[in-house]
Order: sequence, then C-alpha cells, then structure tokens
Amino acid sequence: MATDHSPGAYGEARGAGPRDPFAPGRSSAEGPMGGHEGGPGERRFDDPVGRGGRAGPGDNGAGQSGGARVRHELGFVTPQGGHHTLRVQLGPDRPRLVRPPVLARPVQSEDWKGVQVRLPASENGNHTAYGLLEAETAAALALNRAYGGTRFRGLFPMPVGYDMNAPEPFILYAAPRGRPVSGLNQGVSTGEQRIIERDLVLAVRLMEAVGLVHQGIVPAAVRWDGQGAQLWDLGSITRIGRARTPCGVPPYASPEQRAGVGEVDARDALWSVGQVLHQIVTGRQGSADGPSPDLARHRSLAQTLTPVFAPLAADRPSAAALLSRLMPDADTQTLTTALPDPLEPHRRDFDEAMRRKHASLVRAARGASSGPPPPDYPPGGGRRTGSRRVEDRREQDAWHVGGSATPKNPGPGSRGDQHR
Repeated sequence: MATDHSPGAYGEARGAGPRDPFAPGRSSAEGPMGGHEGGPGERRFDDPVGRGGRAGPGDNGAGQSGGARVRHELGFVTPQGGHHTLRVQLGPDRPRLVRPPVLARPVQSEDWKGVQVRLPASENGNHTAYGLLEAETAAALALNRAYGGTRFRGLFPMPVGYDMNAPEPFILYAAPRGRPVSGLNQGVSTGEQRIIERDLVLAVRLMEAVGLVHQGIVPAAVRWDGQGAQLWDLGSITRIGRARTPCGVPPYASPEQRAGVGEVDARDALWSVGQVLHQIVTGRQGSADGPSPDLARHRSLAQTLTPVFAPLAADRPSAAALLSRLMPDADTQTLTTALPDPLEPHRRDFDEAMRRKHASLVRAARGASSGPPPPDYPPGGGRRTGSRRVEDRREQDAWHVGGSATPKNPGPGSRGDQHR
C-alpha cells in the first residue's frame, strides 16, 4: 500500500495532502477550498455571511458585518483517539448540504476551515436521526483509519473529530474540495471523464474492502476540482449484506435498491456511478431501469461502463473487475488492501459505548427499565410510508453535499459531443 508521498495520488492533486488543523506555522491563506470557486449563483462553501448571503439559524453571530465575529470553544475527539479543542467561528447552517434533520455549517479557526455536520438540539429525542449520525461517524472513521495515510485519502471527506455526547452531537470534517459535478453544464474532456470514472470505481472498491457501500451516489454528492473526484454524503453508507430497504432517487439508485429487495451489494454503487457518468457525458439523466437507448452513441461511456447498467446487481461486474479494465497496468489487489489499524481495540470500545448509550436512550424513550436492543436503522432515515417516502426521495439530490440539484436544462456544451 502506497503512503501519502507515493506518486499518483487519487482524488487530489499529486503531492497535495489534507491540511492538518493542528499543525503550527501554516498560512491562513491556505484554506482547504484553495482556488475552487463555486458555480454561477453558488456561494463558496466557506464564504462569510455578508457577501451575498443571509445568516441562517445556526450562524451564532458568525459573519455579521460591521462587528467582531464570535468565537466558540469546540471540543472533540480526534480520529486518533485524542482530545482537542479549537476556537472557531461558526458559519450559517447550509441545510441543502446534508440529509435533514442533520445540519451542516462552515467552521473556521485562524488558519483552518472545515464543516461541522451536527444534530440540532431540537432533535434530541429523534433516536433515528441520532443513529444515522452515529453510523456516518463510524463510516467516516472506518474509511479514515483504512486509507487516511495512503494515496487514496483524497477520495473521501477527511474527519477531523467528533463528539457524540455533546448537546448537539457532531462530526467535523475538513472542507470539501472543488464543486459538485451536478454543476458541470459544459461537460468534461474524455481525459477528465476517465479520471472521474477511475476515482469513483476505486472509491466503491475501497469501501467494499472494509465492508461498506454508498447508497447515495448522485451528481451533487460527487465533487470535482479539475484534478480528482471526492465522494461526500457518508450518511448514505451502509454495510454490505444487510437487507435492502427502499431508498434512493431514480435513476441514480438501482432498481433493486429502490424496490428494497434482496441484500445490499457493492455493485449497487456501480449502477450509481454509471448513472452519474451518464449525466456528466450526455448532460441528461439515464434510464432508471437499464441501459439508456442511446448509450451506444456515446462511445467513451459505452466502452467501459455498459455492464454496470444491468438491472440486477448479480449481472454487473465486480468493482475489482471494472477497476482492472479502467487501470489495466495497476496491481488492483495492492491498490485495495486496507492498512492494519493499531487503534482497533479503541474503536471497538467506542462502538460498544455507543451501543450502550443508544440502548439506554431507547429504553428511556419507552419509559421502561429494560428493553430489546436498539433497532438497526436503515440508511434512508427510518420508516417512511406512502407518498411521504416518495416525496422525501425526490428531494434527495437537492440536499447532498454541494447543494445544487441536477440541471434540468443543460447548457449547449453539455451534450457530450466530445465523447462520441
């Protein structure tokens, strides 16, 4: 497994690594957002209020023009198990960045910027939402401990810390890079398409290697900075082998995933990757039930991704097989070997503490001294029935990280002519 100094980093510029919020001597001009501006009508994620935006309910005084910006003490546990406190400014809530009722807001210290995903105090009794944030935290830590010190770290959000016992439980990430691919109205070159394909399939394979699968891969959850892709919305990650529950929005969720039949399979995510690339290349959504009728017209897409549009997961290639086609000269076995985790005993202690706390919350809510173990909450945020579930899922693309929904009227340069 290559270290972070190895050539050919994935998901980020070669030689560029995640910025450490605790490292001394860093320039405050080196924000994680770098030079990546938002698209038309889209503020940069870290823009202060007062530059074209209004304060939201969670800004707590941050971004107010004409006065000192309020700083807050933010204490948390780092992924390495240590305790740390930052004095930070809290930006306004950006509800379109995450799945409700969880909220996200920019966080900035003197020389570092990030994003806090939290459960607001008003949702303290929502055990389903707490369980989902807890699952997101566990997934972020699992990916970080497996790949955080490797060339693959740029493919996923970098967790900086978490506190599940705070009045408003949260996880803190380094700020996202680039912009969502849902805003790529002018298309991409064939070379850029190949990089996005490679990075997303590699991300699926790396998650599969640690027993996870992403059930919410949509254009707004995939970010592109011109060098590599980064996959957000870790709240949509679940474990391979669990019973599927109906979730996802067509065409990005596979037919089996939307129907909630069978068991969760890593190849569910490959369907989603194919649909995202179809959107990027053609400028429009693909078919929700199989290959698009005009797929053969887009040769660059059909050459590599035709098999992932099979309606059944069993008929799609594995992520490893597809990766071998996209990277024929790479040792995919070495690429996807997770690193041993020296803190695994502490992770197990954390998981057990969370399980006990979760169980006590469920018992307290039922007003009983004992009760069954906590339910295994589905990635979709608990039970939904009838039209409410359908309506919730229709809005999914709008609140993924990045905020912009898939363009309904793509621009003249988005037909993918350069890919044919």
